Amino acid sequence: MLANLKQDAHPLGRPRLWEARVSSVDKLRRLSDFLPRSLLTGPLVYGWTTFIIVLGMTLGHRLIPSATFVPKPPRLSDCFANWDGGWYTSIARDGYHFAPQVGCDVAFFPAYPLLGRLVAKVTGLQPKLALLVVSHLSFLAALVTLGAYVRLRFDPVPERLIAFVLFAAAVFPTGFFFRMVYSESLFLFCTILTFYLMERNAPLYVVAGLIGFTTACRIPGICLLCPFVLHVRHRSLSVRDCLQKLVCLAPLTCWGIASFMLYTWYKFGEPLAFAKAQSCWFFRLPPSWTHKVYCLAVLEPFRSVFSSSSGAAYWKNQSLDKSAFLSLTAANPVYFGLAAVLIMVGAYKRWLSPREWSFGAALLFMTYAGRGYEMCMQSSGRFVAVVFPIYLVLGQLLCRCPPPLATSFLAFCAVLLTLYSALFAACHFLI
Repeated sequence: MLANLKQDAHPLGRPRLWEARVSSVDKLRRLSDFLPRSLLTGPLVYGWTTFIIVLGMTLGHRLIPSATFVPKPPRLSDCFANWDGGWYTSIARDGYHFAPQVGCDVAFFPAYPLLGRLVAKVTGLQPKLALLVVSHLSFLAALVTLGAYVRLRFDPVPERLIAFVLFAAAVFPTGFFFRMVYSESLFLFCTILTFYLMERNAPLYVVAGLIGFTTACRIPGICLLCPFVLHVRHRSLSVRDCLQKLVCLAPLTCWGIASFMLYTWYKFGEPLAFAKAQSCWFFRLPPSWTHKVYCLAVLEPFRSVFSSSSGAAYWKNQSLDKSAFLSLTAANPVYFGLAAVLIMVGAYKRWLSPREWSFGAALLFMTYAGRGYEMCMQSSGRFVAVVFPIYLVLGQLLCRCPPPLATSFLAFCAVLLTLYSALFAACHFLI
């Protein structure tokens, strides 16, 4: 009893306070150790790989002949806004327009062009350059956040894993769109930040609000609901508690797309204007839903790209580049299939958490089932680039490879990245 009294009579309860202080000091040390590495690795990887992009764009602008039906922009800076970049520039400069049964700019979601307009007003830059600034800053922030997420997710983690994950994301061949006037980089940053906040157990309303903003970047932002539901269930005491939280947070998770629908309803009288505009773009007419389900089940969109008897779906009938190695049209199904395999490997090896592989699977399913048939897998390589869990799996695989093999793989990806950038600058059919 006296021993207990002496222990309790310790002045100011020092043992508990000291433990708390040591814990706080350790946390501060870990934070101070983490910040410099995360803030340096991301920018270094961004700088090296962006140099490759600029080199490819310069070579393409100066040396590669333009596509026959599209004139090459006179300035190199204008080449960064080819194809869909022109739509985003028009939105940032003039706002939205809608015409029924016509493909128009209302098909593109508002977060990215609105940020570009804001940067243009603050800096005085032209909308095209302002959007390019948003793209590059978003991709830089995405790399920094991805490095922080890997360190948090796989703690303790070897430094080379972080480097491999970041380089895999930065040299992924279709990732050249991250440095163009496209919304992919902003979408990538928002998704990685969402996972980082979930891993840090940030307040649920903050995570839900960020998901809502992501739905204003691109419609696949709704795929973040899959990992969010799993996260809420993990942080709930019971199923009933989970359902109550989800009901309360539901408006926050979709405020972006809901606001866009309200805007188009008010301005054009059509809340689904974006869907109707997107449906006007296709390479072959949409079939009946039963036939489409059958075609998707038997992987017809994949096979048709490489079948000369498939008409408009055959890659040589879509691409200006008659070399399969140079044609992104021919490579789109390959990148999609590679991403699907990486997600399955990551789930099987448990390198990916249920939140990560469910998000990756949802994005791939939405890309394939949504417009895979009508678009003949066009743009699927670009859509795959934002499925960031594949970079976690690639990082794990590269860490386990002999260094010469890992280096050769990254170098091969860098070569493709340069070639795609050059062809994009020359207005070849890369979307």
